[in-house]
Amino acid sequence: MLALLIIVPLIVSSLLALLLGRHGKAIKYLSLLGSLGSLALVFFASENAAKAQAIQWFALPGINVNIATYTYPLNMVLLWLVGIITPLIFAYSIGFMEKNSEQSRFFFEMGLFAAGMMLFAMAGSLITMFIGWELLGVTSYLLIGFWYRKADAAPAARKAITIVLFGDILMLMAIVMIWNSYHTFSIGQIMAAPSQSLYLPLILIMVAAFTKSAQFPFHEWLPDAMAGPTPVSAFLHSSTMVKAGVFLIASLFTLYLDAHLLPIILIVGIVSAAFGAVNAMAERHVKRILAYSTIEDLGLMFVALGLGAFAAAILLFIVQAFYKALLFMDAGVIMRANEENENIFKLYGSKAKKTMLYATLFGVVSIAGIFPLGGFFGKAAIGSAAASTNIIAYVLLLAIELATGFYIFRWYFIPMREPPQTDASRIRGAYRVMPKSMVIPSIILAILTALSAGAYYYLPMLLTRAPYAPGSAFGSFTGAAPAINIADAVVETILILIGAYAAYLLYSRRRAPTLYTHRLLSHIVYNAPVTNRAYAAFAMAFSAVGVAVYKTDAAIYAVFAAIAHSVIDLGAAARKMVNGQTSIYVLAFALGMIILVMLFVM
Repeated sequence: MLALLIIVPLIVSSLLALLLGRHGKAIKYLSLLGSLGSLALVFFASENAAKAQAIQWFALPGINVNIATYTYPLNMVLLWLVGIITPLIFAYSIGFMEKNSEQSRFFFEMGLFAAGMMLFAMAGSLITMFIGWELLGVTSYLLIGFWYRKADAAPAARKAITIVLFGDILMLMAIVMIWNSYHTFSIGQIMAAPSQSLYLPLILIMVAAFTKSAQFPFHEWLPDAMAGPTPVSAFLHSSTMVKAGVFLIASLFTLYLDAHLLPIILIVGIVSAAFGAVNAMAERHVKRILAYSTIEDLGLMFVALGLGAFAAAILLFIVQAFYKALLFMDAGVIMRANEENENIFKLYGSKAKKTMLYATLFGVVSIAGIFPLGGFFGKAAIGSAAASTNIIAYVLLLAIELATGFYIFRWYFIPMREPPQTDASRIRGAYRVMPKSMVIPSIILAILTALSAGAYYYLPMLLTRAPYAPGSAFGSFTGAAPAINIADAVVETILILIGAYAAYLLYSRRRAPTLYTHRLLSHIVYNAPVTNRAYAAFAMAFSAVGVAVYKTDAAIYAVFAAIAHSVIDLGAAARKMVNGQTSIYVLAFALGMIILVMLFVM
């Protein structure tokens, strides 16, 4: 089966990484070679005429379970993103992962992570999709907790797997309900089914997508996931795991449209985007700022889907992958030069590495949504869709864009400060000797970020080349580029530049920031602690319910046990009465007859 061959190089290289143990150099380059092999097969699959394939996995009476794959345009979009970014992440990891003792486990888990996302991307049946979905959850848990000796790594991994597992259960429930109604796992056949009959399964799938894509109220696992290595963060936020939820809703878009569930997606998306933006404004952890920006980006994709702007959502889906991988890689370089310090106010000297500084600027300008980079086209298309259909959503998006301009340029300006005199030579020297394998992928990603603006023009041709499936997600796609209203784009750009200028005044000109001095205002802006307390309260309530159920069960058991013991004692007493005396038997017979008569009379 041709499509499944795409993940074979990644799986083989992952297994070899595990078997080779401490042979560090061999593991690094074999993993890179495996990722390039998968990329080559993605190219081959995109040119192949067979778009839908299936092989039987096993059969039971009345049920055939197939491993089915699709390589229709939407699938290929995600396959190409994962295929391109995976080798760049692996190349970056060659310089980042210095300890030989860690490399075998790291590249094994990263290879399976990439393979899981590719399998999910080309899934043509719910069974295939669920296998990829679960592989993503397991490997993300291992990678987030990779440095398990760090105090925050294990709790972060547990939080991520707990929230994602909740979505997994809902997804499995939805699959069972769909099978019970339609006796098929084929996504194509499900797309042709009446959406009214799928209403409850669609809601369950939607919530599962929110857990995977870190949308409100499930969003706080994603910033905590920054306890993992930086290449994991770059991969997780750009093209794997968190994109799965958006891709899932996009794949079933027409079903959600027909079931009138898009308003829910819109509301959750805009709340999530707002939460991401305001938390990023106050966050001090260099990677957590980017994590909150990912929540915002994903929220905007859901906003676009909720507005019915399918093409705008896919456009941002594409361009976000490049600028987010770039920014995380550059964050890793800055942290490496500053002895892995994570507090942005303790990072210095990014101007010492000009190539990295300019490469980072491409990512910053794109995520801010400034012309002419890809982020501008994605965000402007979403803003224009909101302006023409939902004025409240548009106003909220404008406020989010203002916050984005502020926090991302704040993130860019602060590490540019000159280091303290005592550390100046050490920090500048660390930038100069930065491994080339960590620098070159960032430069390549900066180029791809610049070129990603072309997706605005080529997206219609890509998505209309072939149908996705019967009743496909492209049913409402007109084949035209996402509409961008110039006036709306100008307003958004002005607000972004205002936010960027405020960041410049506060952090580049070294003026003391006063935005968060009031404790109450700080808590309003930085609401992550409140959300985490809500998680804790929910967990405690769930635990209390469990304890109550256990105590009720124990009480019921105690009642039945007492009855059983009473019967046993009564039987023991009756046995003692069997002593051979006729008078006892006559008395027992008489009592029995009296009881029977009373029962019949009553």
